[in-house]
Amino acid sequence: MRPIRPILCALVLVAFAVAQSAPEAGSQLTSQTPTVKGVLDASRTAVFETPQQSCNKNDIPDAMARAFRDNTGTVHLIAASSELFQNLGPTLDSVQHSCEVAHYSAGDANPADFNDQTWVDSFYTIDGETVAGLTHTEYHGWAHKGECTFKNGYNGCEYDSDTYHESNDGGYHFGAFKAPANFLAGVPYKYVKNGGPSGYSVDSNIIELGGWYYAMVTSWQWPPNCTGQTGPHRCLTPTGGGPIRTTDVFDASSWRGWSGTDFSVAFVDPYPGPVERPQEHVYTPVPYMDVVTGINIFQPANLVVAVLWNPWTNEYGAKGFYLSTSSDLVNWTKPTLVATLDQFLAQEPTGSWSYAYFSLIDPAAPDRNFSIIGDHPYLYYVRFDNNSSGRVLFRQEIKLSVN
Repeated sequence: MRPIRPILCALVLVAFAVAQSAPEAGSQLTSQTPTVKGVLDASRTAVFETPQQSCNKNDIPDAMARAFRDNTGTVHLIAASSELFQNLGPTLDSVQHSCEVAHYSAGDANPADFNDQTWVDSFYTIDGETVAGLTHTEYHGWAHKGECTFKNGYNGCEYDSDTYHESNDGGYHFGAFKAPANFLAGVPYKYVKNGGPSGYSVDSNIIELGGWYYAMVTSWQWPPNCTGQTGPHRCLTPTGGGPIRTTDVFDASSWRGWSGTDFSVAFVDPYPGPVERPQEHVYTPVPYMDVVTGINIFQPANLVVAVLWNPWTNEYGAKGFYLSTSSDLVNWTKPTLVATLDQFLAQEPTGSWSYAYFSLIDPAAPDRNFSIIGDHPYLYYVRFDNNSSGRVLFRQEIKLSVN
């Protein structure tokens, strides 16, 4: 999985036929929205370490940690890889790693199938039995004959989308759907050999707010070396993140993206036929969400909190881990720093280390999907050993307060 950069009835059908209105991005809501301060508390705990605890070479923490509780009360903690392994137990603190694979990537060579390498990494369940799985899907052109000439395919032959998988046994196994039924969110352009990276990725969990289910999607800027929204080299898809929403998490086609004024962007599969007015099917990014990796409802203040990890630039200030808040998922406060990259590195032994896949999960969450957090959730993140293949999924308590 790539590093995260700059995942009903007739009345519902009628609702999606009209613009799904929300406050305009950049409104004065942000100046009225409280910010949330975070302080790392206590020492960190290793939840899963590779290769020592791995069931095979693909058993690695390769996405943000997510959790849900099934209809038997069992907690599923997942930091997905392209083979879906889980940690299971009666509580978040007591989960144990399982070697049973819940989903395998198909390695499908046809980009139109949206079924090459898949990370089922965003989950939602209402009854604990049927579980929706939003899936980060990558087409690896370099892995398929004739689809890439770059030696490092990630630089030019990656094509991302988000697809839909579903479990009907409480999350122990996830089934796939054939295209176009599996298509959830993606760009309105086909894969271009040597023309990437391109595409969309849903890089957050799902939350429910006001009768809507929300997630955050991020985008590659494309085509390569494009500039702005006008001129001969304009960008067909801008970089950045933005909200998507639906009233039915079990209907992949029902998700709509932010247009800049409302939730009216319908995502369209470019393969069944020509796409008229493709720019109408490209979402509009909102401020600060280019590096979003999770969203939660902070119950003490009734705010949505976004998790932001930026070790690449000084966009917000020092490189590191930030929080931003919102009441509508469109207008976000300026990110507040929790810990710098240097602070994370300072606790490591001699070596070369990097980090990714930050998320917040509260062991005392009142909902099945652990989307609600209180004052003392866990921060989960993955540490990479840059000199080997070793990775560790850590958790650490974080103290949150309205700033």
